[in-house]
Amino acid sequence: MKYLVIVFSLLIGSITVAQESNAFFQLNNDSDIDIRAVSSGSYKFIDVTLTNFSTSNKVVEFPLGGFFVNLDTTEQNLVVLFYDKITLDASSTSEIRIGTACANPNRKAPLKSRTTWVYDYDSKVGELLYYYHTNRPIVELFTGAEHHSTVEKRQNFLQMCVWCYYNADKSQIIDFATKYMFDGDKQAATDYVDVFYPLVITFIDFYKKA
Repeated sequence: MKYLVIVFSLLIGSITVAQESNAFFQLNNDSDIDIRAVSSGSYKFIDVTLTNFSTSNKVVEFPLGGFFVNLDTTEQNLVVLFYDKITLDASSTSEIRIGTACANPNRKAPLKSRTTWVYDYDSKVGELLYYYHTNRPIVELFTGAEHHSTVEKRQNFLQMCVWCYYNADKSQIIDFATKYMFDGDKQAATDYVDVFYPLVITFIDFYKKA
């Protein structure tokens, strides 16, 4: 019995090792894994279908700062806000929904069901998002814990940070906060952004120079 347990453990270990890991943005021209992103019609998430044509299991990762680049340049590109991954069995197809943010406030939302995407990565944005996720208690202390208490609230906060990183106008940040964080109360949004904006801009400027 002990011998069988040892053999089984070694078998499981060999299966784990055999699962090759790939970042989704490395799959633009991959012959083993087909990746197909389908727009939800919103900047907040995108659905991804992956087909594994190989005879071995694969793991596909969606790292912070990964980019869904829209081939329609009038529509928004999307950036991954929350790390995720999916295991693909050999010769199988699976789907995953990825939480994202808009990287282009001056563009319109992606057309629903759009499939014309390519995939990329911005390591600096990824590091910035990683800082948020690993130091959230500190961020909450300066920006209000009530704005981070749910995944949706964290997504809204990170959307503002992404826009700040890509040099959005303060007025665009206020409009976003009015709609998504303060239930249409523009004065409350303005008061919040007046405090939030200089803190984030100062941090990002320091971060970009690091």
